[in-house]
Amino acid sequence: MPIGPAPSTVTTARLTLRPMSEDDACDQRVLTWHTDPRGYELMYEQPYPDAATASARLRSWADRWSSVGVGYWIAERDGVPVGIGGIDPLTFEGRDHLNLYYRLDPSARGQGLAREIAAAGTAYAAEWWPDRPVLARIAPTNAPSVKVARAAGLLDVGARRAPQDPKDQPAPRLLRSPLARVGPVTAGDPAYDELLDLWCRVNDSGGAVGFEAHAPREAVADALERHLADAGTTLVRLHAPTSLGREDSSPTGQLLGFGFVVRPTHHAVRHRCSLMRVMTDPKQRGANLGRLLMGTLHAHARSQGCELVQIDYRGGTGLGAFYQRCGYVETGRVPGGLRFSFGDRDDVAMTRRLDGLPLRQ
Repeated sequence: MPIGPAPSTVTTARLTLRPMSEDDACDQRVLTWHTDPRGYELMYEQPYPDAATASARLRSWADRWSSVGVGYWIAERDGVPVGIGGIDPLTFEGRDHLNLYYRLDPSARGQGLAREIAAAGTAYAAEWWPDRPVLARIAPTNAPSVKVARAAGLLDVGARRAPQDPKDQPAPRLLRSPLARVGPVTAGDPAYDELLDLWCRVNDSGGAVGFEAHAPREAVADALERHLADAGTTLVRLHAPTSLGREDSSPTGQLLGFGFVVRPTHHAVRHRCSLMRVMTDPKQRGANLGRLLMGTLHAHARSQGCELVQIDYRGGTGLGAFYQRCGYVETGRVPGGLRFSFGDRDDVAMTRRLDGLPLRQ
């Protein structure tokens, strides 16, 4: 089930993603996307045989928004439909999940719009439907689609054949969203070493998570242990899924990122929280992991009753634009408030509401 009344419409850099409607199911442009064989050349699936069959399927997709509360979006650019995609509830191998899908008008291909739709879909799922993994089962012949799914944050967990797949072709690849783990780890556990190793790698790559590059490992360990010992702080991790997770979702692969949700103790601000030390593996950049981690942190904070969330960042890093895409607005700035060996930097605070509404109305 979703956490809270999730917004149904999402905006990206170039697109407005809105729920499908009955009118879309009769729109000749949308129907053509699903009946034109040229759009299926790299897929094992076949186009719908006629507009009536395609329209019936599209109506069933549109109904998901009223019956379930989530479904595929129509992607509009400057008010014109250019594609369809997002996430849709399905059952696969006996488990509920969200299916990732994207299809574009021929005139909109080759512009990165499928990647924009897919990345928005996986981020939306991480924040509003965290109990359901996002899956995509893609024919290995469809290399562009595999690339889009990976850029949206999904990871390959192996081949999965279904009864309808052609027997003379390789089994499709199954790609899955990262696994979230919430709760503390203790020094000496492998998970603790993973956290410390990742934090040091992020520092050395120039990441702004409290330290300068090549900070002593002991200093980073001290900071990590202080966070883990704080009763008001919750550790949230993202891990790669593994093939062992087919029947049991508990096994995890490598650590992809983590952050802390910090709850204040004073009664007047208990409806707020802060995010700290938010970081992802620098080797996995460009795979939407930052958005997925932020969504996962937001989902946990919302589940704990938080209404407002704040994050601080080091000026000059470009992080403000990223947090703005995650729904934040700047709410404070101390010019030169942070001092490092390489110079002073602004200390910037950004805040957002966790119900998805604008901070200021």
